[in-house]
Amino acid sequence: MRLLPLLIGPPAALAALALTLAGLDRGFAYHPPLAGGEPSPPRAPALADLETWRRAKAEEEARMRELLADLDTPKMVEIGREIVHGRGLCFNCHRVGAEGSGKQGPDLAGVGARAGTRVPGRSDLDYLTQSLYEPRAFVVDGYPAAMTPADKPPISLSDLDVLMVIAYLQSLGGTATVTPRTKLER
Repeated sequence: MRLLPLLIGPPAALAALALTLAGLDRGFAYHPPLAGGEPSPPRAPALADLETWRRAKAEEEARMRELLADLDTPKMVEIGREIVHGRGLCFNCHRVGAEGSGKQGPDLAGVGARAGTRVPGRSDLDYLTQSLYEPRAFVVDGYPAAMTPADKPPISLSDLDVLMVIAYLQSLGGTATVTPRTKLER
């Protein structure tokens, strides 16, 4: 019999001794949980999902490079709308008028007109930028401070994606003024 269980302390020693004895009675030896063993291989479905995600991301990046060749503000608004309505996950919490079902966050209808007036001294671009990167900076009364920063998981938008979302948000009740050369001040 090994003396190791007696060296690790009374409660643990008794438990290890009991398991060792129980194992010997059944014809097998007890191996403590940290004794090693082979790590289980990665799950095949997870790897397939990762590969699917990588292919989709590569296709999206190729599409973005093609669009960037002649990108202008109206196209930015269109792409921003696609992001908001899709992979940006915005409609999980927001809506635009009757469009979308999110109720956890404020209705985005007219946000382009309101953004420049929400915080004195801040432009609509500054307000929308900070709202997307630091959503807890300006919480609308009656709503929880629960939004994830747009550049962090699970949303994970690039700076260009955020710029296009801002173009779309500016167009909701206002005029989109951002261009592909607009620099975001974080």
